[in-house]
Formats: sequence, structure tokens, C-alpha cells
Amino acid sequence: MGGFNMLMASNDNVTFTLKAPSVVEMNQQFRVEYTITNASPQISEPDLRDFAVLAGPSQSQSSSVYMTNGSYTRQTSLSISYILTPKKEGTFTISPSSFKHNGETIMSNAVTIKVVPAGQNSAQQGNGQGNQSGQASNAAAAGNDVFIRTTFSKKTVYEQEELVATITLYHRGNVLEIEDYKMPEYKGFISKDIQLKREEQPGTDVVNGVKYQTFKLKQTILYPQKSGPIEIEKGQLTAILQVPTGGQRRGFWGFDDIFNTMKRVRKIIPIEGTKIEVKALPSEGKPADFNNAVGSFKMESDISSTEVKAYEPITIKVKITGSGNLKYVKSPTFEFPSDFDTYPPKENQKITGNSGTREIDYLVIPRHAGTFEIPAATFSYFDLNTKRYNTLKTKSFTLNVEKGDNNADNSQVISNYTNKENVKYLGTDLRYINATNTTVEKSKGNLFGTLGFWLWYIIPLLLFIALAVLYRKQIKENANIALVKNKRANKQAKKRLKQADTYLKSGESEAFYEEVMKALWGYIGDKLNIPTSQLNKETIEQELENRSVSEETIRSFMDILSTCEFARFAKSDSQHSMDELYNQAADVIGKLEEQVRK
Repeated sequence: MGGFNMLMASNDNVTFTLKAPSVVEMNQQFRVEYTITNASPQISEPDLRDFAVLAGPSQSQSSSVYMTNGSYTRQTSLSISYILTPKKEGTFTISPSSFKHNGETIMSNAVTIKVVPAGQNSAQQGNGQGNQSGQASNAAAAGNDVFIRTTFSKKTVYEQEELVATITLYHRGNVLEIEDYKMPEYKGFISKDIQLKREEQPGTDVVNGVKYQTFKLKQTILYPQKSGPIEIEKGQLTAILQVPTGGQRRGFWGFDDIFNTMKRVRKIIPIEGTKIEVKALPSEGKPADFNNAVGSFKMESDISSTEVKAYEPITIKVKITGSGNLKYVKSPTFEFPSDFDTYPPKENQKITGNSGTREIDYLVIPRHAGTFEIPAATFSYFDLNTKRYNTLKTKSFTLNVEKGDNNADNSQVISNYTNKENVKYLGTDLRYINATNTTVEKSKGNLFGTLGFWLWYIIPLLLFIALAVLYRKQIKENANIALVKNKRANKQAKKRLKQADTYLKSGESEAFYEEVMKALWGYIGDKLNIPTSQLNKETIEQELENRSVSEETIRSFMDILSTCEFARFAKSDSQHSMDELYNQAADVIGKLEEQVRK
């Protein structure tokens, strides 16, 4: 930040000084401070019309005693400060203030403050200490005691390349609590919040030579979904600060020793936005099977057996390890023989941050004897180290399938994979006619043409038609992914709320809030068919309004979301508050089930 304006007026060792930064940015909060020595007067009202007063006046006093040539000299100091923010850009002057002392008028100096666009002053100063390519408020350099900085691990990335955004609160010991906040929404990114451990959140940092206590509010892994510049919007946070009011009491030695009385002040702290440059992935050398995997990976594969009998299950295991957007890419695809029964792959993920392992199991069942070839499956990715595409391949497999055993278990079921009909063996399919004690009887009547005859044909036909209609309807509904998600939304939400209730009863507050939040996000995403990449509060609110959901229900839903998000970095709530939040979440989901129009 620029230098300080400072002049001094004096009268019999009485001085009156006004100090303020010479250059500030729009939206920046800064301090102006009047200092009076050897007097405790009532000063005239300062002319601060060109700035918004966020806090103040706050007062503090101090006193000291010096011994010179055997005699004592006492000096007092009174400080009166304001926290301001600019209303508009330009150059403005704070005119002198004054007070009366021994019949004379003592005046302070005037100061001139230049207000520049946000970010301009920091660029001119070239101060990037600790910024890690991120945006930071320069209020610290102006003497501000609290501000928020957002840092990014990278400012230029490829599509699908991960970067980490960290939002940190900087303060100097006077933040009591966080009252409200609006965190930036990362539109254009797939985002995954990192679960911060409480012991990792506090810390210290030095900004422009000033030491601050820090607290990580939020840390998020981002994966850009498009190329070009992506704007990250601004946010803000409302904090309750503790500031001195200037009250005092007499010290032990009879001097005006200062024990400041404190008061609570509400302050809005801006969270600066920024721009991320996203480079398009190169088209040259891009494999046909490339599916947006970006990072560095390895792949292994194996098969349970290559010598089996017909109707015996085979499992192919594929393991992909590495770092990148592994969680969000599609699994490799095998080309199995047409007369094999295949089932949806079963996956197991162990991913922390952007690194980990995905294990995929492919279940197949050969129905006929013979020798079969399963070609290798491929997995292509863009390597960030070499800036080139790589293709990994699984093993290819040759299966020798023998004729199945007719005496096999007649009710064998392949579990955990299938939505298909269970595989059953018919067993012995020939039954011999019993030729002993055969008696032939004459028919008692002719069934042809009777009512029973026609019902014998009509009833099965009607049942067949009804089943066919229901079956076609089921197929149509299953093909409509949005409809399937809509139907399962409430069931999945209840399942998560049940898990949240378990955490509630065991006193695991962090896990409780996390599970309630997942229940709400998952429910609304499935119910409104909103893709994960577009799932944010603004989109949800707009969609609910479009579907004629009541304003009260929308507000309640948003408030519960905010409470859950805030609870991750605020002090734990009481058991009563958690019980109340649980009931509110269940209630709002019930209301949305009634009000959302499909």
C-alpha cells in the first residue's frame, strides 16, 4: 500500500495527528486514526462524507512516565479510529478536525486519499507475498485487522486439470464469530470440497510485514469443464468483531492506565473474485477413446479364471491408480462375445483429494462351450507432465469354456450385479411316461364352443396384453434417466437422513452436518434433474421458483444448506440445535415432494 500522510500540530507538548493510507482500492476497508497526546478533549466531528463508516469511533488511551534529570514526566495518548470503505473512485480529502485546549484551538492535519479500482494498487506495488497466484485484499497494508484472501494453486490450467481454491480469514485476534456468509460459486467447474480437520484450520501468516492469525474457511478441488477465461464471482462474509470503546479505570500507580471496555461491531468482509485461464486440450494426437481423463495414471488387469464351464461366472478386475480427475472419468469398456451374459461393472473407489485408486469388476457368464477371445480394453488420458496423450491397455484373455454340468445347482444366483433374470439350470429335462395301471375313461362332454373353452383362451390373452403394456411402460420409464432419478430422490434422501440421525445420536456433529447437506444436495439434484456441474444455490432457487414452490419452502431449504456449510468451520452447535435442524431437513424434503411439479 502507499505511504501515509502525516503532519503534526503542537502546543505545549500537545499534539493532534490524523493518519490514513494515501491510496486505497474500491471495496477495501481501511482505518483512519486520530492521535492526541497530553490532552483528553472532545474533538469536532470529522468530515467523512466521501466514505462509508463501517465501525467507529473507537477510543483507546495509554500513559507513560519518563524520568529526566531526576524529575518525572508523564505523557498520555488518546487514539480515536474509524473503519471506512470508499463509496466511489477518485481523490478525496479529509479536512482537519479540532478541539479547544487552554483557550486555544488545536487542529489536526488534513489527508488526501486516492481511491483506485480494485486490484490496481496491488499491481502497481507488485506485492504478491504469499498470494500463490490468488487474489488478496490489501486492507492489511492499510492497517485493517481482518480480511479474507482466496488463493489458487494455479491460475492457468488445462480443461479437466485440477486446481485447489483456499478461502482464508486473516485477523488479529478480534473476530468473535461469523454471522452470515456467501461463498463464491464455482460455475464452470466440477467442485469437491476438501474436508478440513479442525487442527489444520488455524495458522499464522505475515502480510506486508504484519503478522496475522489465519483460519481456513473452505478448501475446494476444482476441475474446469470448458476452455477460455472463467470468472469466479465475489462473495462476502459478515463477522462480529470486538473493538475498544475507550472506557478506562485508574491504574495502580495513580495514572490513567488503560483497560479498554470492548464492544461488538458487525463488519462485512468482501471475498474477492478472480479469473482462471483454461486452455483447451490439444486436438492433435487425441485418441478415439479419450474420455476427458487428465492427469497421470497406471492400469492393471486380471481375470478370475480362463478355464470354466458354461454358466459359470467370470470376473475381470481392472485397477487404475494415479492422480487427476480419476473420480469423474468413465471406466474402460470391454468387447465381450455376443452370447455372453454381461452385467454392469461394480466399482470401488479409494480417492483422497485428487489421488487414489479405482477398482472395477466386470462380471460375465458364458452360456455355450467353446474358445472365446476377449480383446484388451483401453484407457486414454492427457498427461500433464509430457503434454501428450497416453493410452493404457488391459490384458487380452482367451477363455476355454467346457460344456456345463447338468447336475449343477438349479437356483444359482449371481448377486450384487444383476438387474437381469437369475441364471437357472433346468437340470434333467426328460420325464418318462408311467405305463403301469393305465385306465382309459370316456370323456364326459365336449368342451369345444363352451364358455369355459373361450375363457381358457381369452383370459391368458388379456393377461398377456396387460403384462406387455406394463413391461413397455417400465422399459420406457427406465430409459428416462431423469424420471428414474426423480422417483428415487425421496428414497435416497431418507436413507441419508437416517444415517445423519445415527451421527446425531452418537454426537458426531461434523459427520451429521455433512450427511444432512449431502441429503439435501442429492435430493434436489435428482428431483430437478440438475447436472452436478450446474448444481448451485442460484440454479436451485430459480428452478424451484419456476416450479411454483412456495417462497417459504425455498428459503427454508437454502437456510438449512447454509447452516450445514457454515457448521464445518464454525463452533459446534448444541444437541438441541442439531435435533431442530434434522427435523427441519426432513420437513422441507416432505414439502418439496408435495410442491415440486414434475
